[in-house]
Amino acid sequence: MTLERNTLQAIAGAKLRDAELLFQNQRYSNAYYLFGYAAEIAIKSRISRLFQPDTIPDKKFVQDVYSHDLNRLIALAGLFSDLTQSRTASPIFDGHWSAVSDWNEVSRYDMIDVFEATAMRNAMVDEEQGIFRWLQERW
Repeated sequence: MTLERNTLQAIAGAKLRDAELLFQNQRYSNAYYLFGYAAEIAIKSRISRLFQPDTIPDKKFVQDVYSHDLNRLIALAGLFSDLTQSRTASPIFDGHWSAVSDWNEVSRYDMIDVFEATAMRNAMVDEEQGIFRWLQERW
């Protein structure tokens, strides 16, 4: 399956909207899970820019792209330094990243309470310092 950058961006936005809908309907575990995937897919949208036409990419790099580890994906996307600067500049953003980066794909088996889901939601959708907005500015 081939995923183009604009498709990844559309999927990330759809996951974010679906997560918000689930959150509003108090389906906290599933909302948390989808908020995390929205972040992951948004980062992968940025990573897609790194693939060059007419070039076979490094095998390890390609395998690493299939990771669900948000910190690892940030590094692959070339955003580690930018993320560090943003976290240092704003305690609010730093807290948001801490909430989001705790997510992993195994969370699908977790029962997430309203407090953890709210922290994830707020971290993702904060209009000024939200993680999704930050990623959108860089994808």
